[in-house]
This record gives sequence, C-alpha cells and structure tokens, in this order.
Amino acid sequence: MADTFPDLGRDWLKDIENYLPLGFDGDDLEQSLESSRHDADIVYHYTNAAGLQGIISSGKLWASDVSFLNDAQELTYAGDNLLNALSQEAEYVALRDHEAAGNLRKYPHVVEELRSREECRSRWGRHLKSDSDGGALEAVNAIVNQLEELAGPSRSASLHVYVTCFCGDGDLLSQWRGYGGVGGYAIGFRAQALAACAHNFSRGQFERVRYGFEYCVQYAREFFPEYVRSGITLMADYLKPLTMVKNEAFAEEGEWRLMIPRGYLGDDLKFRVSPVGVTPYLEVGFSPEDVAKVVVGPGHHAKERVNGTRQLLERYGVQDIPVEASETSLRL
Repeated sequence: MADTFPDLGRDWLKDIENYLPLGFDGDDLEQSLESSRHDADIVYHYTNAAGLQGIISSGKLWASDVSFLNDAQELTYAGDNLLNALSQEAEYVALRDHEAAGNLRKYPHVVEELRSREECRSRWGRHLKSDSDGGALEAVNAIVNQLEELAGPSRSASLHVYVTCFCGDGDLLSQWRGYGGVGGYAIGFRAQALAACAHNFSRGQFERVRYGFEYCVQYAREFFPEYVRSGITLMADYLKPLTMVKNEAFAEEGEWRLMIPRGYLGDDLKFRVSPVGVTPYLEVGFSPEDVAKVVVGPGHHAKERVNGTRQLLERYGVQDIPVEASETSLRL
C-alpha cells in the first residue's frame, strides 16, 4: 500500500457520499426477511410427457448447467450486481486500511462517512470490519477477478453450477406455458426429500430463490458473510447470492432450486442436446416415496392422461399419491 494517500478531489468525495456498502439502506433495518418467508412441503417440477416418463421410470432428475436455462440472465444478473457491490467493497476496505494508517487525516468528512457506514454494518450484522491481521482486500479482489471471468464473453470461470428448478405452485399458468407445453405435467416432490438429495453432493443446496438483488442485500442476511476477512471465497461465502437470486421480473414463478456447484468437471457429468446446444447436466437420484403428487396440465384427453399417469406411477413403485387434472382453463 502506498505510503501517501492521493489527492482524491471533490468528484471522488461525492462518489463516497453516495456509496453505501452493498447497496444497503440503513433506514429499513427494522424490517425482517422472516416476515416474507414461506416454506413449502411440496414443490413441483414442470415437464412434458417425455420428461414425466423419463423422470419416473429412471428415478432421476437432471440438474442442468445453469448457463443453459431459459433465463438468459442466469448468473449474470446476480453476478453483475455482486461484481459491482464487491468492487465497491474493495474500495471501502482499502479506505479503512488507509484510515487505520492515518492517511485520511486531511479528509475528516470521509472518515465521518466511513464510521457512519460501519455503524450501519454493525446494525445489519453482516460485512463487519474484520478482526484479522489483514488480507481482506486481497480476498475481496480475488472474488472480483472471478466474477469478471464469469461475466466475460467465454465465461471461462472455474465455477460450474448445475440446477433443477421447481415451483411452489403446482397449477400455475405461466409454468404451463413456459415449461409444460401442450399436455404438460407438474411432478410434486417432497421438499425435505429434495434437501436430502442435495446433501448427497458436496456443497449441494435446496433453497427458495429470492428476487431482486437489493432486497436480498438488505434482508437475506445469510446470503452474505458476517465479516469481510482474509480467506473469503466466491464458492464458500457468495454462492447463495450468485445462484439463488434472480431478477424480480420472475417473482411470480416462486422458484425453488436444487443447486450443485462444482469447481471441476467430474466423471459423472453427462450431456444432452437441447435448443441451446450440447447441454451439460448431472443426474440426481430420488426414491419413489419422494414423489407426493402429480398434476396433469391443461389440454385435450385429460381423463386419459390422468389414467396413464396413474399406471406409470404404479409401475415404478410410486404408490397411493394424488393425480389431479389442472384447473387452469388454458386453451391449447
């Protein structure tokens, strides 16, 4: 670090005045994420007839590379926001180091601003000042570099994320249109069973997706580390905000996600052909008792499709679960 602090100028001071770490608004501290939480006993995977047959007969779900999903902003929406936030965070950590070294004596207003934001951090309970002997700036910069690689044209970062998507609603019009197609199906899985499936993989998670990065910064406290410290990493400390936060425009989906992160390409990686191209995926096994319900989507021949679904389930050991026709009056 330089021995002398540069002449920052008024433009720089203006930027500092407008910057609050990680976009956090201290005026909303009393609000709690818990008030908006809701748990689901059953979550639904929307698919077509071929998908239903393949999933039930094999006892396996496919966790596809997140870059190949329908949302073109996967990883990039949260990644770009996280990159911006942590780039500012790196600047903030550097300023704290300068303050500790006595380099901000000529800038009392900056010192006051930094202390005010440190108080906000303390009340928020995340991204507090580290008690370590240093190294926080290097760690944050390393994460910034990884995020820049992830956002690059080749997306050549070493982080690979595979996901299977679910919805908390088993009869949602937008899901039938987007994923079920003509004669689609929604397979209801027990949420606790999916959580257990995720734990069969290193760092696997089953979580409800949150919508809006700013919202998560303010209220999803578990999404961000308690301390800015030496040794924080993208995989260990920022994986949730990167993979479990989507644009608020998708909030109607009420998505749940089984997520498997990898820092390598394993021998269990498989490939299929999709509209995007050759698509990498992992197989996630489940037991017949993990299936709790099937909803037969809107379309013709509803009674026959319900009957066929019941026989398929029984053939592969999925016993005594409801099979219901959609109540959506969608004309396909």
